[in-house]
Amino acid sequence: MRAPLRILCVGLALFFVAGIFAAPAKAEVGIVLLHGKFGAPDKHIDVLASALRSAGYLVSTPEMPWSKRRNYDAGFLAGLAEVDQAVRDLRAKGATQVLVGGHSLGGNAALAYAARYPGLAGVVCLAAAHTPDIGRAFEISRESVAQARTLVAAGKGASQARFTDLNMGKPHDMVVSAEVYLSYYDPQGPAAMPVSAGMIKPPLPILWIAGARDPLSKPGPGYAFERAPAHPQSRYATVDADHLGTPTAAATLVLEWLKALPR
Repeated sequence: MRAPLRILCVGLALFFVAGIFAAPAKAEVGIVLLHGKFGAPDKHIDVLASALRSAGYLVSTPEMPWSKRRNYDAGFLAGLAEVDQAVRDLRAKGATQVLVGGHSLGGNAALAYAARYPGLAGVVCLAAAHTPDIGRAFEISRESVAQARTLVAAGKGASQARFTDLNMGKPHDMVVSAEVYLSYYDPQGPAAMPVSAGMIKPPLPILWIAGARDPLSKPGPGYAFERAPAHPQSRYATVDADHLGTPTAAATLVLEWLKALPR
């Protein structure tokens, strides 16, 4: 199938999906949707965001510190504060229930936000990624984490240095302060998803969708999803997609799950 035709087919399918779910949605339900590492609000999550808006949800897609343009200009916890501002903005617009969702590192951040800011109606994790505590990311960042810890211990946490980052399996350099680097890569820090999942109180509905062709989803539900407190509306599902295609492929499941949540 040629690219323009494929795009047209995807667009028509999501238009149909949004039409099916438009009636039950209510304007007072808001969703903050976070993009992934080196992404942007108009990349990879844009089709899902459009489907949610067409279904009647209030949607916010802020540009996060890990976008390609911003390039880690703030730490992970500072990014969560930006998410909180987006949540507050939706409530100011009339949303009485707010969920936070995200793709890749954005899904990680959605989980971390839920662990640290009470009052959400649910969380949506789409191909949630960035795992500083396990696997290749842990191994590649080991020396940089030690370097950053040394700088912090010496009172030089605000000093910038060159550290190792990993995105889509490929290592590259990032120049940030030691404190900012640790906020993303400390194996027991705020970006470690098992830590965040275990901190969630009270239990929240969590929709976790993995891509069947996404190597970053290999850790499976036992890695973080099952560490969150059980909730009757929580669900782990898989769609036929790679890492970048998961948000679009998950649109129908997301809309179905949102429709079924108690108002």
